[in-house]
Formats: sequence, structure tokens, C-alpha cells
Amino acid sequence: MNIEHELVIAAPIEQVFACFATARGLDAWWPATSTAEATLGGRYTFGFDEVHQWTGIARVFEAPNAIEFEMTETEPMADWLGTRVGAQLSAEGPHTRLHFYHRGWEGATQHERISSFCWAMYLRHLARYCMTGEVVPYVRRLDL
Repeated sequence: MNIEHELVIAAPIEQVFACFATARGLDAWWPATSTAEATLGGRYTFGFDEVHQWTGIARVFEAPNAIEFEMTETEPMADWLGTRVGAQLSAEGPHTRLHFYHRGWEGATQHERISSFCWAMYLRHLARYCMTGEVVPYVRRLDL
């Protein structure tokens, strides 16, 4: 089972790639805090709260066109373990087409469906950050 989203962002490809490849970029739209070793095989940490402190390894790192993290530590969300979160990017003039995916779910579960919705919300914040510089506080990123 896979989660897939696609959108066009009015920002250069390098800027959108940095939102996945750097701690500053990630913190602007997804986790509360992160660390980033921006290289193939680099270790990334994703901190959401005191309990949810996850790790991923960059299995794809082709700046500025593709990045993928294999989730290697995801407690207490065991169904994320081994899944792959990634982005394929292509320039379209001054814009960037983002094909986002979260692949490797064991099946359609309640958590997979919730995660799909959450990814759409997070990607909206990524686009807003790239286009306007706005950073929504982490605690408000999933507000309806």
C-alpha cells in the first residue's frame, strides 16, 4: 500500500528540494525538530514530541530531483518502520512539480488513511513556506 500526492509549487526546484534535504527546510513544514546529514546514506532525525523521535536514512539523494528516506526508527508507530518517504521533483519553468510518496505500508489501515490525510496537510504547509516564507507553528500544522 502506498500514499501518493502530487502538486505544483510556485518556487524553484532547489528551494523545494531543500525542504526535504535540510533540517531548516524540514522543520518549516513537517517535524517540530530535525537533524539532517544531506547526503546519500545520511542520517535524518524527525522529532515530533517527547515520545515520537524517529530516524530515517537517505536511500536516494539526487539533488535537486529526488530524495527518499527509509524509516529505521519509528516507535511507537511500528507500521512506519521500513516504509519509504520520498519526493521526486521536476522543474516546470519557475515552478516545481512535486511527486510525494510514502511507500511500503503493509495494507490499508486506519493509521495509513490518517497518515495520507496528514501528508496532504503537511504538503500544503511546505508549498506555503516555499511560496511565502510562512512557517506555521508545529502544534497548529494539522488544524482544520
